[in-house]
Amino acid sequence: MFTPRDRLLEIRNIHFGERILFRKNQFTKEIIMAKDIKVYDLLISCPSDVSEYVEMLEKEVNHFNNFFGRKNNIIVRTRHWSKDSYSEFGNQPQELLNKQIVDSSDMALGVFWTRFGTPTENYGSGTEEEIERMLSMGKQVFLYFLDKPLSPSKIDQEQYKKILLFKDKHKSEGIFFTIQDEKALVNKFRENLELYFDSITRGEEFKKSSSKKEILWVDDRPENNVYERNILEKYGLTFSLALSTQQALHYMKHNKFALIISDMGRKEGIREGYVLLEEIRKMDKKIPFIIYAGSKKKEHVDEALRRGAQVCTNNPGELIDLVLKNLLKN
Repeated sequence: MFTPRDRLLEIRNIHFGERILFRKNQFTKEIIMAKDIKVYDLLISCPSDVSEYVEMLEKEVNHFNNFFGRKNNIIVRTRHWSKDSYSEFGNQPQELLNKQIVDSSDMALGVFWTRFGTPTENYGSGTEEEIERMLSMGKQVFLYFLDKPLSPSKIDQEQYKKILLFKDKHKSEGIFFTIQDEKALVNKFRENLELYFDSITRGEEFKKSSSKKEILWVDDRPENNVYERNILEKYGLTFSLALSTQQALHYMKHNKFALIISDMGRKEGIREGYVLLEEIRKMDKKIPFIIYAGSKKKEHVDEALRRGAQVCTNNPGELIDLVLKNLLKN
């Protein structure tokens, strides 16, 4: 029997013939949905210094379900050891958690601040083990590092050193973001969750409606754009990476691209994106050219359009949307 504080919203999935339970508001509702619903389990994993954010992140998932999820017949259910694990004899505690909620989850959300967590038999912490297991199974991981100020006297330096080593280990994979506070955490998680599921719901449709296309991405620090490329690859897109204007022009002479994405400032100059754009327009007047840089000020957007670019943006979601729209036009 559920108590009032369980706050359950019950959904009966007619297609799968099962009941799906997740928390919402202070009362119980039953909604009968005679449609196919795809259910995804999201594991929330974090050390004790950020455990207060779990409820906040669960509320954001409920918000996602009510809007994006409802529109696309998707439900994301959160899992956390505090509410979804149970007592069981045998094995180490983390091994039991892996069996009960980790390995069967579809994706994971990890958050670190100053503590790495308690070591397990095989890893530096339970959170590390859960994230590494999910990555090893090829599952989606949303990973965030809080950079919120804290008095040095309150920081366990050994714990924090482990966080930095873990962060460095995954720095080239495009799987994590460093954020400043709780509000930024919620906003970035919302953006990442929507982009991920948009790539799932629209990815196959885009592949069917568009032939295989290659994008030329020009940036002297390509590691900064791994996340964006990972998302776009879900739409069947491929990339050639150029580190300089000269390398990009060489690629253009010997390959056919559907679209070009360029940063602005590079080692060659602070406005090198415009130098490349000018040279590209001498070769091809029509190929879509998107500037993906640090500024989205009106004067920068206006100048980019005036010089022949399709758009100038610094927002990952907007970039991905604009890439897809421009490719569908061609």
